[in-house]
Amino acid sequence: MTDSELLLDGQLFQALDKMADTDEESLDAIMGHGYLTAQVISPAPDSPEQICEVMFSNPEATGLSKEELTRNISDILSFIDNQLNDDSAEFVIPVAVEEDEELLESELADWCAGFLEAHIEQEDAWLGDNEQAVAELLLPVAALSGLFADEPDFKEISNNGTLLEDMAVQLPEVMIELYLLMRADS
Repeated sequence: MTDSELLLDGQLFQALDKMADTDEESLDAIMGHGYLTAQVISPAPDSPEQICEVMFSNPEATGLSKEELTRNISDILSFIDNQLNDDSAEFVIPVAVEEDEELLESELADWCAGFLEAHIEQEDAWLGDNEQAVAELLLPVAALSGLFADEPDFKEISNNGTLLEDMAVQLPEVMIELYLLMRADS
């Protein structure tokens, strides 16, 4: 099953979208995938149970039990880990950016925002002994999220469509580099 199929058909991602429809603070499916990807890459990932608590403040509203959600989270974490760890395949971020769509207003920006949410929750563990390398690798994620577009350090990047497009193309490779960097320390 591809990432896109998991995103469209998977119970977990449907439950995330259901939560996002009723609570604007909740992660939707796209943000959820970014969040889970960051958990896989993290040097100190949360357990599936902890992730479930963060992602679902009211699990009953999803129509699934906490055990079902936790099992789905565990399965998707394994799936993402396998994608990042497979030398013969490219890591796929399951979003589509329309040709005339602004990157900072796209699903890719949402995916990056979800990724950053998990990173920020564990920032000290992420930065560890590799602060400079991690910061450099996270720059495209931070820029593409649009969360910092108005900050002086990001304004020039955010206004450079060509640079943002280059960052978007390189993002799957950046995820693999981050994954390998974090594994080198463990």
